Amino acid sequence: MERELCRHMIEIAVALVAAFFLGSAPTAYLVGRAASGVDIRRSGSGNPGALNAYRQLGKTAGVIVLLADSGKGAAAVYLGQRLDIPMSALAAVAAVAALGHNFSPFLKFRGGKGGAVVLGISAIMLLGITAITVAFGAVLYGVTRHAVWAMTGTFLLLNALTIATLQPVGQISLCLALSALVAGTHLWRQYPQVSVAMRERAWRRFMTIE
Repeated sequence: MERELCRHMIEIAVALVAAFFLGSAPTAYLVGRAASGVDIRRSGSGNPGALNAYRQLGKTAGVIVLLADSGKGAAAVYLGQRLDIPMSALAAVAAVAALGHNFSPFLKFRGGKGGAVVLGISAIMLLGITAITVAFGAVLYGVTRHAVWAMTGTFLLLNALTIATLQPVGQISLCLALSALVAGTHLWRQYPQVSVAMRERAWRRFMTIE
């Protein structure tokens, strides 16, 4: 019994450590350096994520970063599933992967905002729902041309469908928590602009802050 418990604890620890280092891999930074010698943190919005990579490095680089960041989240959760760790530990693995991305030690604890990573996590756990929400987000971006509007719509729909399809409480809680992490990171990083927009009640400007 004790040996079995010890084995499970080791598996959970391995999954957590692997998730953190997978999540913290600075994909956009590495692609920028490899593609054109650009430090993505000093270009465009300065955010080392897929959207800034797309705008500053080009379509191909942006797609590579998007897929790689999504893959980080997916790989972390898939590893946890393969190790057959309980849902509570799997939720921690997902959260650690997202936190590693948002606060990467390789970039002095600054990273992206976590949208792509969270969608990768969701794809492993809820593939059908994730496919619908990503398609919706792509259409919304095509119509509005605003990344914040598209991402907001994507995550609102993701959470709504997770609740509407009566997923387990743990799954719903994880989805809400990861969505809050993405939103919170965005607001914190853009705090000066956000505070001005809120003080002036410029809600349209608030929703276009990237």
